[in-house]
Amino acid sequence: MDASGGPSRWSVERFGHPLAAALRQEIPAALHRAVELARGAREASALDTDHAFGPVRWKQQYEVLHEHLMELPGVTDVHPPRAQVRVTICRDHLLLPWRYAKRGDVDMRDVRPGNDLSRLIRDLLILFGPEPSHREVPLPLMPLTPEEERDRSALREAIEKLAPRPSVLLVGFACNSDAGLLRVSWGEAALIGNRELEWGHVEDLPLPGRRAGS
Repeated sequence: MDASGGPSRWSVERFGHPLAAALRQEIPAALHRAVELARGAREASALDTDHAFGPVRWKQQYEVLHEHLMELPGVTDVHPPRAQVRVTICRDHLLLPWRYAKRGDVDMRDVRPGNDLSRLIRDLLILFGPEPSHREVPLPLMPLTPEEERDRSALREAIEKLAPRPSVLLVGFACNSDAGLLRVSWGEAALIGNRELEWGHVEDLPLPGRRAGS
């Protein structure tokens, strides 16, 4: 999980060296900007709570990510049906920002996301995420849950028009309204039972202002 040095072999295999190196810098810079915009909204609200910070941060983490990456090769975006945000696609990889913790000493693989994982991310993991090593066995004669009954065909069609065989990369970050951005990681995970993540490769990305090897 060391964030020093250049792009990993894992990221180079997916994006090529130049693009992997650019994503390694631009993704944390985008999330830093999104968090700072949310911190500004909280300060402007003059509230002692995070009622302004949370919604602004959630919206901006998608929008600013695309603004920072849109000039890179192989980058496009899609506005999923009924979603409030657009999703960045880079070389057939869906880049999904997820605020997983408020502290920088928390590894995103140690978090049980539960309801903190948005419906959009859960749907995209169900449609395009890796297969888990095991699945929950449904009880006989049990009715389907609302999640299992959801029609995701419109979402699938919208994504596959731009990325016929996409992969999902979770871009996890830790932040809070006092300290700002504290940690950024990205990696692959399979969704189990709509709430639990089974992790594959995960690595930290350098925070803005930290040079390789520092």
